Amino acid sequence: MRMRVLGTLLTAAAITAAGSVTPAQAAEGNVVGAGAPEAIAGQYLVTMKAPGGGISAQGVSTSSYRARMSAKQARRLAARSDVAFVEQNKRVHAETTTYRNPIWNLDRIDQHPVALSRTYTPTDDGSSVHAYVIDTGIRITHHEFAGRASYGYNAVSPSRPAADCNGHGTHVAGTIGGTSYGVAKQVKLVAIKVLDCDGEGDLADVINGVNWVTAHAQKPAVANLSLGGSNSPSLNAALQKLINKGVTVVVAAGNENVDAATESPANLAAAITVGATNSKDQRASFSNYGSRVDLFAPGVGIKSSFAGGDYSTAVADGTSMAAPHVAGAAALVLDATPGYSPVQVRNYLVAQATPGRISGLKGSPNRLLFSTAPPAAPVIRTSAISMTAGLAYSGQLALTAARRGAWSIASGSLPAGVTMNGNGLISGTPTGPGSDAVTVRFTDYVPTVATRTLTVSVDVTTPVIKTAALPSILRGMYYNQQLTADRAGVWTVAAGELPNGMSLATGGEISGVATTAGSSTFTVQLTDGWGQVARAELTIEVTARS
Repeated sequence: MRMRVLGTLLTAAAITAAGSVTPAQAAEGNVVGAGAPEAIAGQYLVTMKAPGGGISAQGVSTSSYRARMSAKQARRLAARSDVAFVEQNKRVHAETTTYRNPIWNLDRIDQHPVALSRTYTPTDDGSSVHAYVIDTGIRITHHEFAGRASYGYNAVSPSRPAADCNGHGTHVAGTIGGTSYGVAKQVKLVAIKVLDCDGEGDLADVINGVNWVTAHAQKPAVANLSLGGSNSPSLNAALQKLINKGVTVVVAAGNENVDAATESPANLAAAITVGATNSKDQRASFSNYGSRVDLFAPGVGIKSSFAGGDYSTAVADGTSMAAPHVAGAAALVLDATPGYSPVQVRNYLVAQATPGRISGLKGSPNRLLFSTAPPAAPVIRTSAISMTAGLAYSGQLALTAARRGAWSIASGSLPAGVTMNGNGLISGTPTGPGSDAVTVRFTDYVPTVATRTLTVSVDVTTPVIKTAALPSILRGMYYNQQLTADRAGVWTVAAGELPNGMSLATGGEISGVATTAGSSTFTVQLTDGWGQVARAELTIEVTARS
């Protein structure tokens, strides 16, 4: 079903049908973006005031509509007391400069110095987070996504899947969460298609896509918009509503080499606005700048997945390429701290950023994305395990600090009858005593590997005979009683004698016909499979018939 949060496409007559036109209503107001170069003739976005007048407390209108009308009708509508503002619909575009040839960018964001370490060590994998890519769609079958990408909503053609026929959205998604090129390598990617095959779209479709995410987002979540256009209060209001719902929003600063405050959504204060740098930590020549930019991230020569095929890649420049680095970093933060609000995520990334490295800033903050220091290598705390032969055992291997990863056996073996699963749970019933040395391995998400050799001891205990007394019997009657113990073994008579006519089987059964009256006291012995012995003194009374 098509989600039309902005309402149906209305005419000016339909909007004004609630009352007759009066001289007061014929007054004219200002239309936001009227006559702009990217304006779509005859189409407007009408945002109504909240009930009681004014904008709602969250700064988001209660209802908005896309309408067809003349410029004069739009000005008259803008003057109405129940209308917050009227904005001319316009074209928006993907913020990409050019695709070019590799991958330095991930190396740069996990360290403060400019000298690259030739490694990328993320702090988490983002597996609990959904990343909504509001763009040209995603080629979800690309091998970089390993089944983690899905279609969300297609605002351009609502009856069709949000497939990528341009490549821009797939490239952005690959930087957010590709297995090779991504910052958060296990994040769940959701395609929200708002731009067409040329990387172009209209404002109304972008807002529809944003509103779909507001209604359907699975949190913790981050949304990336590597697109932009001139200032738009309608788009900013829709994004503010998304942020108020708890979704972190990351946007590209733009590629016009101008102040980002002049463009939407780059000028939205509550979003994380990202400018682009090159491999020398210089602001990219095309990148927008200014106080509205929160962070810079690599945006020149960025290799990522592409929509040409399931193994296609491309190298691209643009703030479109910078923003998804930050979206991926936000996913890592949310994976580790899912309760963080968008403000907390932004503040954390700003606080962790590498300061004072970027040149050519033009009034921008000197903050380069840093995906936080790698965690310390995991340390296995468990050093020894003790079990008892013949008794069930279950125990969990432990680290000094919780970490996501998988356990395995590096060398040696566990006692017979005992196994270990990938979660580090050792369980089973050891079949015999002894001592084994086994080296266990823990591999975390980075991946960092920790190993430790454990001593696994299987001890034996003395059997416990549970039978404490035996019933009496009349002479000449058949007798049958089963001796019991805490384990199996071989039963024998160690001392004394059973009543005449009775015997003890090795399985512990005393049976027979007593032929002589009297009291017989004897000692039974149980020898278990490991040679451990238990004894018990028992008595059977045989009485004569009266």
